[in-house]
Amino acid sequence: MKPATSCRLSIACALIVSMSVALTGCVTVGPDFKQPDVTLENQWLESLAGEAQTAPGAQAAWWTAFNDPVLSALEQRAYERNLSLQVAGLHIFKARAQLAISAENLLPQSGSVSAGADHINTSGVGPIPPTHLWAEHLRVNVGWEIDFWGKYRRQIESDRAQLRVSEAAYDNALVSLFADVANAYIDLRALEQRIAVAQQNLKAVQQSLTLTQARYKRGASSQLDVEQAATLVAETEAQIPPLIKARAQDRDTLAVLLADPPDAVDAQLKGSSAIPVPPTQIDVGIPADLLRRRPDVRQAALNAAAQSALIGAAKAKLYPSLSLTGLFGLSSGEQHGIGLSQWGSKTIGLFSAGITLPILDRGQLKNAVRIQDAAFQEAVLDYQNTVLQAQKEVEDAIAALRTSLDALAASSRASDASQRALKLANVQYRAGSVTYDTVLDASRSMLRDGDSLAQNQGIAALAAVSLYRALGGGWEVAEGQQVVSEQIAEQMAQRTDWGRLLNPPANSALARASGGQLENGK
Repeated sequence: MKPATSCRLSIACALIVSMSVALTGCVTVGPDFKQPDVTLENQWLESLAGEAQTAPGAQAAWWTAFNDPVLSALEQRAYERNLSLQVAGLHIFKARAQLAISAENLLPQSGSVSAGADHINTSGVGPIPPTHLWAEHLRVNVGWEIDFWGKYRRQIESDRAQLRVSEAAYDNALVSLFADVANAYIDLRALEQRIAVAQQNLKAVQQSLTLTQARYKRGASSQLDVEQAATLVAETEAQIPPLIKARAQDRDTLAVLLADPPDAVDAQLKGSSAIPVPPTQIDVGIPADLLRRRPDVRQAALNAAAQSALIGAAKAKLYPSLSLTGLFGLSSGEQHGIGLSQWGSKTIGLFSAGITLPILDRGQLKNAVRIQDAAFQEAVLDYQNTVLQAQKEVEDAIAALRTSLDALAASSRASDASQRALKLANVQYRAGSVTYDTVLDASRSMLRDGDSLAQNQGIAALAAVSLYRALGGGWEVAEGQQVVSEQIAEQMAQRTDWGRLLNPPANSALARASGGQLENGK
């Protein structure tokens, strides 16, 4: 193949690509997405006593406000190892690849290259001398549908929104993960405290039983007192096994969240065994902050944006489509024989254009647009409902934390009082001034109030976690970080050429947006 001919072929291929880029920005049919209106309060109706502003950074790693090193270590391990979170990260990679596929539609959508060569030798026959023929050819076919009405651009817009949806879903998975780890850990610590209280109470009632039996032998108490004391011992013993079972269930839940075996979790739980103390001052902001802070709210808005673009993609199919095809060919050959030597080459260039107008299937295409429009309206209503639900959850969480702190303070006073009452009852019983019924009632009150105190300590801490979850806190710690572990990324890179999709440049449309927002509101 001659260099000059090859150069002409390259220029022709570049020309059609340049034309495809230049002609795409013609018209874009369909609605442009606008953020749907939502109903928002100006301020929260519920409030926390003595509420104060917290440091901005505290909202990201909110679990540090509990001042529990074990909890902080568990949260970090869950972030690094949780399998469900890794799956959410892989959805981002899939969305990146889908967006890259859609972007290619702005260039020629089909093309093929064929090349061949023939070498023929013939032996001479009679007076005809032998001949030698060498021929070669190269052909390039290119097909391109001009995106005149924005069918492909709307699909790109939708896929870009779907990429942000996957990022918001990842952030939402983070919020849930951090809250689930804290819930399981706090509940486990509360159960440990209840077990310890029950065991301490068991020792106390066993001592009371021993005392009652001694008094009975001396004739200072009745058989009824002994039986009542034995009943209280059995009742206290019966409280412990269910608590141990529930504690094991919380440990197993943590094992799943951390992707660790249960025995490894037990090793990580060593250290502080106290119930984490919740903060009483939490910056809840204003309701409008939920539109930015809560990933599920952003996810719902982005779903609506993606669906809005699909209306335009479907509507563009109602309009005529313009397609261009090009054929470039080159052939050359050389022949020797009969005392002659001949060489020649030729090139072929063919362009064609066609217009396709939907006629027979126009009714189907119209209904396809209607389906996308109805789906968009569904997405808008889902977004508005998500915002309302988010407000409800925050209001409920604020009220739950405030009331649980009040209940905790009351149960602490009750526990202290019941302990003093039991001491007085035992003294008076030994002195013979009261019956054993008084001791029995005081013992049961102490058991109940001690267990209630441990429960309310856990409930207050869990209420704080629920408030942080409702506010959408926690996902900020992952900004600028890889969405899968290094091990998974390496395995994927070894299997498949992912190019820059695993780590796209910061200025790329495939890069992770801050907070999962769409660029320029799209």
